[in-house]
Amino acid sequence: MPIEPRFIVDTMLGDLARWLRILGYDTLYSNKYEDWKILKTSESDKRIIVTRDRGLFIKARKKSLDVVLIEGEEIYEMLRELKTLLGIRLEIDPDDTRCPICNTPLRRTTSLNDVIGRVSDNILKKYKEFWICDKCGKVYWRGRHWRSIEKILEKAKVGR
Repeated sequence: MPIEPRFIVDTMLGDLARWLRILGYDTLYSNKYEDWKILKTSESDKRIIVTRDRGLFIKARKKSLDVVLIEGEEIYEMLRELKTLLGIRLEIDPDDTRCPICNTPLRRTTSLNDVIGRVSDNILKKYKEFWICDKCGKVYWRGRHWRSIEKILEKAKVGR
């Protein structure tokens, strides 16, 4: 099984960082990262830098670090670029996804006891499968937003 790429994403690409996490990729991001921190972390942790900043891109190349310069404006374009350049998968594996907030692997559960008191009674009645972040406590489910997530991923795959 090939080793999954791990990323560090610059401050301009927070939305992309969340998407990479949802797709299961270990992705570091903070809107406070300075260029030196991104470069140092990439080097020490063997992470691919994902940036929109040409200056950071050039600095990373000079240090022979793995780096991708993102040009797309829309999230589907950015994901397509990463698919083309790095071969990332554009499908969500429900058993291999991460918290979009804190990057911790999510735990899937069908036990309502795990989420009682953490989601509304209405959500408990409508959904039977949940994903829990054991670090930050967030609970996720395939709500209405799921259709838009699938549409964006499909758009990224087909190039329209």
